[in-house]
Amino acid sequence: MQILTPLQIKILDLFSGFTDKDNFYLTGGTALSSCFLKHRKSYDLEFYTNNEEIIIPFIKKLETSLIERQLKVLRLRGMRTVTGFSVDSEEESVIVSFSEDAPSRFEQPTETSEIQGIKVDSFIDIATNKVLALFERTELEDYIDIYFLIKDNFSKKELLEKTTIKEPAFDLYWFGIALERIDDFPDDPPDLLLLIKPCSMTEIKDFFKSWRKEIIKEIKQG
Repeated sequence: MQILTPLQIKILDLFSGFTDKDNFYLTGGTALSSCFLKHRKSYDLEFYTNNEEIIIPFIKKLETSLIERQLKVLRLRGMRTVTGFSVDSEEESVIVSFSEDAPSRFEQPTETSEIQGIKVDSFIDIATNKVLALFERTELEDYIDIYFLIKDNFSKKELLEKTTIKEPAFDLYWFGIALERIDDFPDDPPDLLLLIKPCSMTEIKDFFKSWRKEIIKEIKQG
């Protein structure tokens, strides 16, 4: 099944035509699903770079190319190190965001057969970034992604060990607190409509509740 939407494909095709494209790489949920897990739809495109100064000039070029193709572009207000814009066609909308890369990583981004002409973040770096994202925000998509990462690819222990290597300040206690927030989501969220691999909210909530109990037990045992 095709994970990327027609508008995402159009944006990526334009992106791949720029000579300075290799300063960026695709990461986040769209990269995770389209190149690795194949588990859900995602309506954004997240790019990282290790050169923050080139973000705004590149965005201006990409915006111009999109507008020339009769697409509506609306710049989003920057939040900390994240800058981006929305792209709208008659059928759909895509958020394109750019931010500065974290200095610590396991592998270098590479091109994939699923997305040609653009570098994509490594599987292990996206996976560990998903764990770290729970400390910064409360988005159901992150819990869903972690659920499928554990279900199909990693053990809980392995994923947390890798995350600690990437971010030595990672704290198991606060991760357990982050898992508790799964109860804040309704039992029938719209995010489930984006799933390609079937899963219920009950399964997801039970998974994270059980994991949190395991963490509490581990902490008490010292």
